[in-house]
Amino acid sequence: MSWSTIIRQGARRAWLVFALVFAWKVALLVFSAQPIPANDSFFYDGAVVHFLDQGGYFNPAVALARPISGTEVFSAYPPFYQAVLLAWMSVFGASALSAMWMHLVLFGLYLLAVLAIFRRLAAPGWCVNLAGLFLLSLTFHDRPDSLAHVLGMLGIYAWVRARSSSTPPAGNSGANLWLWLATAFGVLTLCTSLQIGGVYFGWLWLATLMDCLVSRRRFPLLPMTALVLVPAALVALVRFGYPQLWRGFMENVKDNPSLTGWHVPVFVELLKIGRNVPGILAVAVVVLALAARKRWWTAPETWDKGKVIFVSGMVAALLVVGGSLSCVTPNWIIMASYLQPLLAGLFFVVVGAFFTERARVLAILFLAVLPACLGSIRAVGMSTWGLACAADVSYPAALERVRAELQAVSANGKVLVSSAYLYEAGRWTNGVWIHSDYPTAPGSGQKFAEALQRLKVRKLVLTQFDYYRRYKMVLADLQASRVPVEITVENTARVRAPDSYERFQQVVQHISWAPVIVTLTWK
Repeated sequence: MSWSTIIRQGARRAWLVFALVFAWKVALLVFSAQPIPANDSFFYDGAVVHFLDQGGYFNPAVALARPISGTEVFSAYPPFYQAVLLAWMSVFGASALSAMWMHLVLFGLYLLAVLAIFRRLAAPGWCVNLAGLFLLSLTFHDRPDSLAHVLGMLGIYAWVRARSSSTPPAGNSGANLWLWLATAFGVLTLCTSLQIGGVYFGWLWLATLMDCLVSRRRFPLLPMTALVLVPAALVALVRFGYPQLWRGFMENVKDNPSLTGWHVPVFVELLKIGRNVPGILAVAVVVLALAARKRWWTAPETWDKGKVIFVSGMVAALLVVGGSLSCVTPNWIIMASYLQPLLAGLFFVVVGAFFTERARVLAILFLAVLPACLGSIRAVGMSTWGLACAADVSYPAALERVRAELQAVSANGKVLVSSAYLYEAGRWTNGVWIHSDYPTAPGSGQKFAEALQRLKVRKLVLTQFDYYRRYKMVLADLQASRVPVEITVENTARVRAPDSYERFQQVVQHISWAPVIVTLTWK
């Protein structure tokens, strides 16, 4: 079969890879309850769960580290995600599985938004299917990020619709309905996630400026000004109208581990970034090489909206990469991972004409297939090792054991619980359930081992991830300090999770529901 034949066949089913990835996600959730909610999930979901289970919109599990959000009102983050979660859980229940299904639905909406952008830009089917390969790198769905990227991509789609006309619209371009929709989605994205909202905010602004420059359109002053002023007004409203909400927000900002300060990345951080956005990095190298050879970059007046979205999106993505390498936690690179499918597909749309047929085959291999294989390592692990772990200890079996441990806790006994199990703990009132990531007061400088001793924690109910990545060392520190305590560890997993192997911890992680039960007997 010739290469041209493959392209023609791929063009007929531009949705194929997207549909297959979504079907894989559904099967993975149905048969193994993956992806398991990771550490941050209950930080964002806990207030809604507590409101539905016990009453009161706050998250007691983080009260030690975030007193206002943990005991008065959850205001550590913009609230739009929690509003959507509340509507969902009011219908489908306040459980980890309910949250996982909501994030799967949001992922499906994200796929539709990206497909709609490709369709509006008349992207060939083979480009869209290559883009779909990078969806396999998106394996964590448990934060406001899921909703934020849906809203952000809808904003990009609305912008593309607004700029579809080949000539500037008559009159005030601010009257363009689609530009106003892009503005609305941009504001909602900021109301869902400040970091992700900032990325799409910059993308929309840069795309608009570039488009006005190359097409000589009139700058859409009203909607773009609204995109700035509405979020600023909302911030001012909270800052001056609701000072307690502002204090709750600031207590999280001041003690947020994401803001690392300027640093030189270590090898593990470079590995994380390379694994999450290999397509963006590979495409950036080729784009710079093409720019050096003075291709269409020297004639911006010929750019269409696809080239404008591609170039401005690449700038936004590379700024995220640069920040992850220098001043924020490398975990922020996941934001760029959601931009990767669209940008990778648009790369072949924009520069595919410059390749001969043989060069195009090599470009697809080295800029799409191989990078996508690198980015899908965890997806492969979830589909193999993860299924083995689920067969060993399933989601229902894990929750049954967790319930038994929680029920046995004496009145007001303090228990550290991993995020994935806190959805269940929220139903119980006999103990004090503490998020395993938040046992210390803000700014205390207290080590986790010291916090266990100070609080006299009775039990730890941990995922394999939390036990091997943090608490195994914490318990070793506690024992080394000669504190009078007896520590008993029961690992319910018979199939060892990748988290238990140091060489796999940075490759495939957090794919086992089997709890590790640690009992502390203080003498």
